[in-house]
Amino acid sequence: MITSNKTVQYAVYSRDGGSPAYVQDTTTVTRPSLEFLTDTLSGAGIGGEIDMPTYAQLGSMTYEIGLRRTNPRAVALLSPGTHELETRWVTDTIDTSTGAAAVSANKEIVKGFAKSLEGGTLENNASQEANLVLEIAYYKYIQDGETLLEIDKLNNVFLVNGVDYGQAVRDNL
Repeated sequence: MITSNKTVQYAVYSRDGGSPAYVQDTTTVTRPSLEFLTDTLSGAGIGGEIDMPTYAQLGSMTYEIGLRRTNPRAVALLSPGTHELETRWVTDTIDTSTGAAAVSANKEIVKGFAKSLEGGTLENNASQEANLVLEIAYYKYIQDGETLLEIDKLNNVFLVNGVDYGQAVRDNL
């Protein structure tokens, strides 16, 4: 059995020009929280209420990048329209049966719209701590070459471990 330990290194790339271009000065990446849209189900024969998730429909998803300072590539992500980012990271792993150490390759691709750029603060001998936030319309998570999640809100795609649950919605529209 393989157990993951921690992130070894990561890098963020802008894919707006077609090929990945490194986004410098990043300090953190806050990955999106995936939360289904819900409605309260209650009524005769139901013992209370159920906050029922809507089939294959997610709420707002954001992607945040912490920056040491604002820079031209980060500022370019504020232009109107869709922007595409790719985040790659390596996680170290341990084989619990043998004790062998290895790494796992991870990649996330997001397409979205600029929501905000916090400029951070200016202080002598300190980083600016800027923060860029994107609203996500498309999300894909790949681990060791295998797509685990793919969400395309504009095209009703909701793929989990190779099964597209959005297909049932698309087939009936």
